[in-house]
Amino acid sequence: MKNNKLNIVYVPIDQLRLSEYNPRKWSKEAIGHLKTSIKKYGFVDPIIVNSAPERRGVVIGGHFRLTIAQELGIAEVPVVYL
Repeated sequence: MKNNKLNIVYVPIDQLRLSEYNPRKWSKEAIGHLKTSIKKYGFVDPIIVNSAPERRGVVIGGHFRLTIAQELGIAEVPVVYL
């Protein structure tokens, strides 16, 4: 039987790349709320990242969290590779 447990690892932020196809834009209010939340609680959801060799490190889910982490100068973030 395959192991279906999520494996969360902490990855240096500079090893991750935003995907070029993410169409979402965020309001100043949403940016402020997420910055406050991350400062207060840290990351409660890992960033979902591609593990395929040709796309390794490309974000699948969590573009907003990664962008805010970069702005806050966070060195490592929790990641689940798919």
